[in-house]
Amino acid sequence: MKVFIYERTFFKLILTFLMTFISFIAFAQIAVKGKVLDEKGLGMPDVNVLLKGTTTGVKTDAAGNYNITAPNPQATLVFSYLSYVTQEIVVNQRTTINVSLTAQDNTLDQVVVVGYGAQKRATITGAVSDIKSDALMRTPAVTTSGALVGKIQGVNTRQTDARPGGTTGLQIRNLGEPLYVIDGVPSDAGQFNNLGQNDIESISILKDASAAIYGLRAANGVVLVTTKKGRSNQPTTINVSSYYGLQNFTRMPKPANAGDYVQALAESDQNLNRTSIWTRELLNK
Repeated sequence: MKVFIYERTFFKLILTFLMTFISFIAFAQIAVKGKVLDEKGLGMPDVNVLLKGTTTGVKTDAAGNYNITAPNPQATLVFSYLSYVTQEIVVNQRTTINVSLTAQDNTLDQVVVVGYGAQKRATITGAVSDIKSDALMRTPAVTTSGALVGKIQGVNTRQTDARPGGTTGLQIRNLGEPLYVIDGVPSDAGQFNNLGQNDIESISILKDASAAIYGLRAANGVVLVTTKKGRSNQPTTINVSSYYGLQNFTRMPKPANAGDYVQALAESDQNLNRTSIWTRELLNK
């Protein structure tokens, strides 16, 4: 009887502890709701609302409303939307958080070099991709084409030469080699890869209608390169960067010797049903 009472008491203690622990967790969580507005005060749909440091998040509805559960008062909500400035807000026991996002216009004001001059990105309607010198210099690549691997959309790269220091081929449209234009001068892949990444200001990739100004030569796309030039009323800057790397064969083929060569000749004669001058006695010596 005492054992039975003891077991019931122990079970009650465990149950009480679990209920207290679950209540504590539920009390710590905070249900947060709110609305995301744009600069005109209109609700923004499909805005990402994410708990910082986790993969938990929701999206706003058509009116800009959202509901999310924060694990604790110190949790941070991250509001992000394409072409808008990302905001981070700490919950701090609040159950309602309204946010106003500001448009980020600097990407539309960037200047992109095209075949007939330079344009703002906001006014470009053709198929144009570009990359600036900062992104190129961060990549320790042997050749310029190798520095573009995974850096720019609309370009397929492939290793055309397995030898150490071999170049990387670029494919923009079709399977042929694109037209390379360096500072307005038509060039080839060799001259393009001889350029140092530090000497390049920007690289633009043109295809379809954007490359029409170059005619038939641009059937496979155009790689438009602008190199760095001196600027007036600018201070002198010196940039130094270096890296060290090795490129080797994964497996070096083992060459055959004279004995292997003679053995192969004898096997060839045997397969062709010919009398070989290399008899078994000679091969065994």
